[in-house]
Amino acid sequence: MNDITLSSSSVAKAQAVRGTAYRDIAVHLDGSPEDETRLAHAEALAASFTARITGIFTNLLPDPALFAGEFGVTGIGQLVDAVTEEGDVNEKRLRQRLARLGPAHELRRLDAFPGLLEQAVASEAHWNDLFIATCPRDDGHSRWRPMIESVMFDGGRGLLLLPPTAALRSPIKTVLIGWTDTRQSARAVAEALPLIARATKVHIVTVREEAHGRMGGAEVLADISTHLARHGIEATATVLNTETSPTDALLAEARRVSADLIVVGAYGHSRFREWVLGGVTADLVDCTPVPLFLAH
Repeated sequence: MNDITLSSSSVAKAQAVRGTAYRDIAVHLDGSPEDETRLAHAEALAASFTARITGIFTNLLPDPALFAGEFGVTGIGQLVDAVTEEGDVNEKRLRQRLARLGPAHELRRLDAFPGLLEQAVASEAHWNDLFIATCPRDDGHSRWRPMIESVMFDGGRGLLLLPPTAALRSPIKTVLIGWTDTRQSARAVAEALPLIARATKVHIVTVREEAHGRMGGAEVLADISTHLARHGIEATATVLNTETSPTDALLAEARRVSADLIVVGAYGHSRFREWVLGGVTADLVDCTPVPLFLAH
């Protein structure tokens, strides 16, 4: 590994960082037990930043495309009524839970069909500083993957994804930044800056599978490290030479430094209006054992 660590004497504590904060935090709620995990993280962050919490309660209606004919119209109507009634029960329970929160808060309920719900949630993300959700894995949360991808690529804000049943890590002490010389990485660091600025240890790494670019990545890390130093953030920067996949290398480094948070750019593309996650991004979402901060 090539270390290009900035010495502490070269780091000026900039006043700008002290004013960097989240003021509006949105948290995804769906009536499942995982709501409690997401709310615990949201409440801790809101308390730290004196932020307002907006609970986005998504009540997904059945897909009309699955029903056809006269019987189908009757069937979907009955099913929509049932889902709506279940949503009423969950909403009442969520309002009671939110009433126990310390920070200022509100609850917004979205009842919508697939395709429309994702757009509605992304619209809610536009006016918030941060959106908190659960990694959409195949353990009860996979149905929210289209919604998560919509927020990630069209929300315009940072996305904090929590592993299912993630233990609360407050305050966040160690941040690992997975850096590449791309717009997505730049966006992720910019959106995560309030969290990065409050960490006691910040590690920046890039995974070099083969030498390329300026000094194979070392010079790029020097630039982003210097940029963070101008914000008053001292960071170590390391080029990881590895024969494993970038995902495995990042997760191994996260374990090595005991990271509380991983910050990376989100990669993917749109095909026929369906957002598809890129390889490393998807792998991290599926495997990360610690909270993951993404931005596109």
